[in-house]
Amino acid sequence: MKKFIFLTILSGYIFWSCQNDRQKILPESTGKTHNILVIMDDKDWKKSVGDSIRKYFAAEFTDLPQSEPLYTLHQASPHLFTDIFKTIRDILIIKKGDRPGIRFFRDKFAKPQLIVEVEGKNNDEIKKLLYKHSQEIIERFNKFEIEHLQNLHRQALRDNTDIEKELGITIELPDYFVLVDHQKNFFWFRRDVKNGEADILLYSVPIKDEQDLKGNRVIYYRDSIGKKYIPGPLDSTYMKSEHNLSPTQVMTTINGKQAIETRGLWNMKNDFMGGPYVNYSIIDRKHHKIIVGEGFIYAPAIDKRDYMVQLEAILRTIKLKDSDK
Repeated sequence: MKKFIFLTILSGYIFWSCQNDRQKILPESTGKTHNILVIMDDKDWKKSVGDSIRKYFAAEFTDLPQSEPLYTLHQASPHLFTDIFKTIRDILIIKKGDRPGIRFFRDKFAKPQLIVEVEGKNNDEIKKLLYKHSQEIIERFNKFEIEHLQNLHRQALRDNTDIEKELGITIELPDYFVLVDHQKNFFWFRRDVKNGEADILLYSVPIKDEQDLKGNRVIYYRDSIGKKYIPGPLDSTYMKSEHNLSPTQVMTTINGKQAIETRGLWNMKNDFMGGPYVNYSIIDRKHHKIIVGEGFIYAPAIDKRDYMVQLEAILRTIKLKDSDK
């Protein structure tokens, strides 16, 4: 009887060890921000199924000064899906089979990794599945990419005690962002990027009435801050919102708190500088104020999508301390 118990425990330990070893030996995934490897037949990629994938996943990224796709797509036929391709971080597999549906796999061949499998009996069924589930798939990829960037940022974070004490928030801000300016309830950080800079603003404004809770004063506040604190290269120049194009605004949540996400374009008053921004106005009802985290880019003549996703990943780590929902 003792021998049987020993063998049972030993078998369980070996199984657990094998499972653990599998997790340990997974290679590190590869791939650029917002790039998806699409595994499907070449002929289908060139026809209507491929058109559907491009329509949903390569749609235009919101509120950039030039057209850039939501995701950059790279296609390969199934027979090429070998070890090298299996380490790609974001993978979409389109296949024909007898188990129609959408399936999600995490860390199957590499870590971190998200694989989405779309299976249908024929092309028409695959297109119907893409039509029905494309938004869900995109949201999964978006969330996964943000989490991946946040994990990378955590490798080297700035000591943000000063922000915590003054604004009552925590934020995972990488240490390569340099403090440009600090005034009461206002912080401005900058990082040099190719051909320009990426900036983050953190500040607070009081809640006056329901208009603030609906986001109707986001542009007013950001223009006030721009005029007061963000000067241009010449006298009488300062950052302001681009008013000829309406910004995109949606309600969202940041770490469980109600927030307004605003995306649009900015430019310099009396100057030619400009670029995209993303603004999160987080409602702090307990302290009757709005915490604003904004990221904006100035990088002429280069793509800006990946920089904007990186800024979003940072701003989405903001947490309000000592506040009720």
